[in-house]
Amino acid sequence: TSAGAYQADIVVDAAGAWVDVVAGLAGLSGLGFRPKRRTAFLFDPPAGTDISAWPLVVDLHEQFYFKPDAGRMIGSLADETDSEPCDAYPEDIDVAIAVDRIEQATSLRIGRPSTPWAGLRTFSPDRTPVIGFDPRLPGFFWLGGQGGYGFQVSLTLARLGSALLRGQPLPDDLTVRGITSAALAPDRFITPAATP
Repeated sequence: TSAGAYQADIVVDAAGAWVDVVAGLAGLSGLGFRPKRRTAFLFDPPAGTDISAWPLVVDLHEQFYFKPDAGRMIGSLADETDSEPCDAYPEDIDVAIAVDRIEQATSLRIGRPSTPWAGLRTFSPDRTPVIGFDPRLPGFFWLGGQGGYGFQVSLTLARLGSALLRGQPLPDDLTVRGITSAALAPDRFITPAATP
């Protein structure tokens, strides 16, 4: 690193959008993770309306969504725009398209949205998280591809990763749901020719 060299028996690659980049620093080819930009913004609900019980509303074709959040509304284009790993910034056109779609489909009038932001949602080639040791490099452990659902699956992925890192069986409450280490393993994206 820029701060010096470090040694460890196990390195966990949990670098989000940079997960393949970090693997490259370890001398491994990436697994084909795809960072995708998602843009969102805040806007005020209709004056005098209690939105606390409003649901998440998603367009049938997933071309926008909106939901209440701490007394305001969050809106999004529900975009998945291919991106390089970066500090993502919202595109004005994405915000404008989302506002237009929400206003066309509802009676909401957004006006000027505030606090637009963007983030990178990173997917593996099969859109399923990757958790496990890489067979090409002992001690290199992948933990990537949450695809924008990190908050929803973080506890489960942490439990899975912890078990796999320690060589323990997966938790029973997960295996009864059909979750297997093979379904999450990086091996599914590694061709035999890529293994030294």
